[in-house]
Amino acid sequence: MNSLLELENIFLEIPKCDAPILNRINYTVYAGDFIVILGSNGSGKSSLLKLIDGRYSATAGQIVLDGKLLRNYSSKKSSRAIKTLTQNCHDALFISMTVLENYLLVKQQYEPKLFSLQNKRERKFFQEYLAQFNVKLSDKMDQVVANLSGGEKQALALALIMLYPPRILLLDEHTSALDPSSAENLMRLTDKMIKQQHMTCLLTTHDLAIAEQYGNRIVALKNGRVHQQIEREEKIQANQALLLAACY
Repeated sequence: MNSLLELENIFLEIPKCDAPILNRINYTVYAGDFIVILGSNGSGKSSLLKLIDGRYSATAGQIVLDGKLLRNYSSKKSSRAIKTLTQNCHDALFISMTVLENYLLVKQQYEPKLFSLQNKRERKFFQEYLAQFNVKLSDKMDQVVANLSGGEKQALALALIMLYPPRILLLDEHTSALDPSSAENLMRLTDKMIKQQHMTCLLTTHDLAIAEQYGNRIVALKNGRVHQQIEREEKIQANQALLLAACY
């Protein structure tokens, strides 16, 4: 099996911090993996994703994507290959614009040409597309994003990412700001879309129930180190007691 992403001896240090944020991380991601990165607050989960998507730079070590150092990709190519969805809708959406306007802005990035808000074909396509993610959203095309519920905003952000699917999707506790019902609905939707697109995904969470139910591999972080790896066969048998012992 060929690797898609390799983390090789990764260190991340911050001046005046007693210990590294990430310490000697070595991990291989294969195409089609859905990896759950499990750990408590401060374990280094989010920092690891920020290294992968380029928001942080490693103190030492290297990240390899498709056999090529990630730092050697252009910013345009790397941003299209790796996309991140966080719990903060401001990272993915223009909240002062309408749902339809957000769609047209994303499309403009990939298919540069003049779009019209009155284009009936574009409107119909996106309305039908949105219904797969949230039926209510398809009736709110002209609403300003700021007026949507938290669950609707996250569903819209996911829909926009999936318009042009990345090689790797990073989910940084993307359900954690939602109420339990909305979080569960979004997680089920996310899992469904990942499977439909045969996408490679890394998801951070401290929620043992999510780690138990989703993904095919688990890497548990503790104090910036890989504390335990749970592979496919063991993941099938994993329960919350096992996962609790893996990272706490």
